[in-house]
Amino acid sequence: MGLGENLSTGKISAASFRKAILLSILIIVGYGLFTIIFRNDSNVINGVGDFLLPVISTTTLIVIFFAVKRSKIYGENYFHAWLLLLISQIFWVLGDVLWSLWDLNLANSSFLTYNYICFAFRTVFLCLGLYLIPKPQVDILTRYRRVAEIGMVLVTLTMFFWSFMILPFTQLNQINYYNFMVLALNILFIFALMFFSISLFVFHAGNLGKGPVPYLLVSTFFQVLAAIIYAYQYILGLYPGGGIENLFWIAASLSMILASLVQISRRPPKVLEDLSTHFWRFKVPFETNVALILGGIAYLLLLWSYYNHKDVFEVLLFGGGFLVGLAIIRAAINNREVRKSYKKLKESKETYLSILNTINDAVYIINPHMELLEVNQGALDMYGYDKQEIIGKSLEMLSASGKNDMEKIVNSGYQAMDGEPQTFEFWGMRKNGEVFPKEIKLNRGTYFGQDVVVAVARDITHRKEDEKRLKRSLDEKEAMVQEVHHRVKNNMQVISSLLGLQSMYLEDDKVQSALQESQNRVHSMAMVHEKLYQSKNLSSVDIKEYLNEIMQYLLRNYQMDSYNIKTDIQTEQVEMDIKTAAPLGLIINELLTNSLKYAFPNKEGKITLKVCLINDCYHLIIADNGVGLPSNFKLDQTKTLGLQLVNRLVRQIDGSIELMKGKGTEFIIKFPAKLPEGITNDNNNINNNYN
Repeated sequence: MGLGENLSTGKISAASFRKAILLSILIIVGYGLFTIIFRNDSNVINGVGDFLLPVISTTTLIVIFFAVKRSKIYGENYFHAWLLLLISQIFWVLGDVLWSLWDLNLANSSFLTYNYICFAFRTVFLCLGLYLIPKPQVDILTRYRRVAEIGMVLVTLTMFFWSFMILPFTQLNQINYYNFMVLALNILFIFALMFFSISLFVFHAGNLGKGPVPYLLVSTFFQVLAAIIYAYQYILGLYPGGGIENLFWIAASLSMILASLVQISRRPPKVLEDLSTHFWRFKVPFETNVALILGGIAYLLLLWSYYNHKDVFEVLLFGGGFLVGLAIIRAAINNREVRKSYKKLKESKETYLSILNTINDAVYIINPHMELLEVNQGALDMYGYDKQEIIGKSLEMLSASGKNDMEKIVNSGYQAMDGEPQTFEFWGMRKNGEVFPKEIKLNRGTYFGQDVVVAVARDITHRKEDEKRLKRSLDEKEAMVQEVHHRVKNNMQVISSLLGLQSMYLEDDKVQSALQESQNRVHSMAMVHEKLYQSKNLSSVDIKEYLNEIMQYLLRNYQMDSYNIKTDIQTEQVEMDIKTAAPLGLIINELLTNSLKYAFPNKEGKITLKVCLINDCYHLIIADNGVGLPSNFKLDQTKTLGLQLVNRLVRQIDGSIELMKGKGTEFIIKFPAKLPEGITNDNNNINNNYN
């Protein structure tokens, strides 16, 4: 892709732009060194300058042309501004060509007049282009005030230049009418460039990194310097002969090329945010001190001229008067701005308060001294005070005497001021002496530029009453549930006792055994209800304690506690609800009963009970080291009531059962962990050791 296509499409990389900056610096430094080396040979300097300036200005014209083409897609304002800059550059090229022809003695002196005309048109179109470059939107009063301030800067600069540079030279050389007009127009254009460049800088302050404006300002700065040098040499009666003046013209052209490259490669924002007001008032406090600074400079110039150059005094006095007039205009605009700002502030505060008063909760604005700055209507209704009675008072005014720890509350306010939100309950006292509870939330906020604490309070009297009623209701229901479990347990104990009494009158061993097993089953369920009414939450059973009691009950019931039967119960702190604990108790009852009745003919052995949680699934292991089951025994085909009951109960808890044959008998029951509401279990990694 060629250079022209890159300029047309705007595909200029950051590396290419940095190379352009480096090349510009090298050209400026190189020409400066060339001027120093050949400072005594004006013919060489003039010859190189007459060739180099038209070449560089023509190159600048070409790049600006591509910037104009690119600006069409940015909008009419950018396009018109750069079109005027292009026309200005055309006159620049013509002026350089005419000057070179005259300086090389290829044209008569009339070409010099045409050069001055080109210079005039170039400056006019350049100023118009700078003026039309889109600026951040500011209100009309700010715009007028800044124009007045820029005028004050220019008047002060004029007084300075007149005192030390212009007047001394005009006294040394007599200037004819033609030369005077040329000089006057040159100075006029210098000030025009200064005005529009300063204006562009002032309005774009804070946005200088978002477009070509910095490079345009650098270009106009070098042009002003070159024009000033030309004017001084003209006053001295010397036609400029290159040197430092040409160096500044070259720097100005190269800066314009860089500005065009930025315009080509970067799409400017459609709307620029006004950052200049904040910049000039706070970052660089110029606006607030401009009259004082410029007035002080003018006063010092007047004192100097009065005692040293009285022929300059009258001119400076006129400039000082003009400066005072601009300062008065600026003060009038400032006064109107202040009134407008005050009106907006008042409207803003009224809007803010109207919104604040729509909030039903009480809202307090508290200053860093923990005093009330502002309250809404909700706060006044809550306490019954008028606003005049409450504003400026401390928080203790709103507190019920002896009910709050005010030191702690004030510390909470300071913590909220530091950015830590606070929530607490507070006992307030209304104007009529009524004490009431409220909940307060504190957060840091800003109130018209001041750091404050914003407190939002809600009367929780009704909530406290509801909480009391709810607690009474829960206590009553808890007592009722405890009574239900207690009565169920007692009824089951009665059934168990009846079964025990009935078995005493029977002689058939099989019937007695069946009744005893039924008695055990009833007793295991009764123990669940006993554990429930004894527990704190009435909804869960401590499995470890439950297993211990079932084991001890069965050992006593089968009169095994005096034999050499060892028990090993391994379980963590596990809580289960009644829907799981009741069938689980029956399962354990059946399997332990089988072990106690059939596994130990020698009345010696060991029974192991384990409960562990693995991957959200409970593992219940019931094992003994007894004689074991027959080799052809199949659990799913058993015809005994107890094991059939076990299979059904396992399915009831959505579980599975495995029979591990070997030395003794081992049942592994797996079922999903359904923890009671509000109960958590962290034992997810219990060692699964089945040995």
